[in-house]
Amino acid sequence: MEAEFVFELPDAEILYRALKVEEKHVLTETQIDLIDGKLIIRIKAEDLAELRASVNAWLRTIKACLDVL
Repeated sequence: MEAEFVFELPDAEILYRALKVEEKHVLTETQIDLIDGKLIIRIKAEDLAELRASVNAWLRTIKACLDVL
């Protein structure tokens, strides 16, 4: 199962740098890219429960980063 999120934010590059370091430290296969000023997060998981947990974790992390900015 896969999910992809595209964020168009003024601080996309700052958010990208903050999240990129976490990319390799998660249980699901996650790819974080910055393309044309857009933050793109792709998540692959074995099943729906794993995908949902990972999506929730990334969205909470993104919200925390945005709250700090």
